[in-house]
Amino acid sequence: MASSITALTRLVHLTTTPSTKSNPKPIFTYFKLKSSYSPIISSSSPSMSYDKHLTAAKKAASLAARLCQNVQKGLLQSDVQSKSDKSPVTVADYGSQVLVSFVLQKELPDQAFSLVAEEDSGDLRKEESQETLERITKLVNDTIANDGSYKVSPLSEGDVLTIIDSGMSEGGPIGQHWVLDPIDGTKGFLRGDQYAIALGLLDEGKVVLGVLACPNLPLESITSQTQGAVNRAAAGCLFSAQLSCGTYMESLDGSPPVKVHVSNTENPEEASFFESYEAAHSSHSLSGSIAKKLGVKAPPVRIDSQAKYGALSRGDGAIYLRFPNKGYREKIWDHAAGYIVVAEAGGVASDAAGKPLDFSKGRYLDLDTGIIVTNRKLMPALLKAVQDSLKEQALPSL
Repeated sequence: MASSITALTRLVHLTTTPSTKSNPKPIFTYFKLKSSYSPIISSSSPSMSYDKHLTAAKKAASLAARLCQNVQKGLLQSDVQSKSDKSPVTVADYGSQVLVSFVLQKELPDQAFSLVAEEDSGDLRKEESQETLERITKLVNDTIANDGSYKVSPLSEGDVLTIIDSGMSEGGPIGQHWVLDPIDGTKGFLRGDQYAIALGLLDEGKVVLGVLACPNLPLESITSQTQGAVNRAAAGCLFSAQLSCGTYMESLDGSPPVKVHVSNTENPEEASFFESYEAAHSSHSLSGSIAKKLGVKAPPVRIDSQAKYGALSRGDGAIYLRFPNKGYREKIWDHAAGYIVVAEAGGVASDAAGKPLDFSKGRYLDLDTGIIVTNRKLMPALLKAVQDSLKEQALPSL
């Protein structure tokens, strides 16, 4: 028996050690084998409660959103800021990741910590990035101090670099892994439009909870006439979902949570759809062809980031289409949180072949062509329109 446990320990270690990139040693222990661990029974069963994880995730995303709001406010108020200057979003991106990682580890101290995130510290360790690192460190410390929840000494620049690199996990089908996009929708952030802090949790390769903090998304339904506009008087939205528990929306400043549900429409003509604001992120022409086949009459709602998933989960629109350029590989942090927010609100997501999204393969999603999200009533007709449009697009012109 002892030899079996030893062998299993080695197997888990080998299959869960993250990529260290430029670092010779992993910084955190990513998985701890417990005596109750079974390689056969998945812990992500419907009866499993993730209440503590969800509370921690909401706290982490909300605090990160506060930091991002402060940076964007300064960006929008600055008359001298060049549009080509990406430093504000760089500072906010890293700062958001540091805060999320910091809060999760503070709120869940007894949990083995594994984070799959977009950023590592490589660029910040360069000499020319010293000023940026200083700005990030100050911003993070100021945010923690102003929040008042954690009585800790200020983080050093070295602490910040180490915390950033705690996001270097590769994920996969074994154990629990947090999945984070610290600022999803960087172009929207720079324009003063929509962006999101997107945080999900994988357990045995399945998404079991998700949180979307959307600082510029109003609590009221958005329309094509108001898309892209920042409601600076709004508190912003926080969407949260847990496996088999539904999806809830509240304001970022703490209004009571309200359960939300996707649109129930089964008439394609009434099914307005979301797509990426940037044409480079998704094929608008293909989306237009699909909408025409369905008979959709409403113009598309184009907004940045996973805020689309949040808006879809509460019924602002009925369809989300994403068809990136050929060769682009979708990352799991771009969809994990949004996926469960929509799924728990009664929606369904698949790739263009109708296959469910699989988040267990590491840092990337293996997809057929694109992502389709809608309600269960519309999915058959939508999938047919997608596949017909793809076939037409592939035919040689005569």
